[in-house]
Amino acid sequence: MRATETVDYNHIKPEHEAIHARLENWERWVRVRPHGWFTHPMFRNFRTSRQWEASPHIGTPVDTLDAALMEKAVYALPEKHREAVRWWYVYRRDPVAMSRNLGVSKQGLADLVEAGRAMLQNLIGTSQKSHYR
Repeated sequence: MRATETVDYNHIKPEHEAIHARLENWERWVRVRPHGWFTHPMFRNFRTSRQWEASPHIGTPVDTLDAALMEKAVYALPEKHREAVRWWYVYRRDPVAMSRNLGVSKQGLADLVEAGRAMLQNLIGTSQKSHYR
């Protein structure tokens, strides 16, 4: 019987909480929605009254300027770190397949995401956008 490696991909170090909040803002800006941008802006968030009754949640607004800055910073990361960060925040698919694509173990994938956060924190800092906490 083969023992499987258990990795907590959702663990965020306390010193990475500010950059994580900025990356979540970037995630909301980058993520592709089913209806896309082909809908007229006036009707983009349209929901029927039944949909509002079922889920009255109004999403968090996106800081597009900070998201664009974050996109440039993520693009500047080394390839494996960039792909790991994009996987964690945007794609969120099978970690085994992603670790296999990057040629690392499951723990190695988690380490790449963590190192990517640290690189982004050092690259762009978090003092200017600490209001996301």
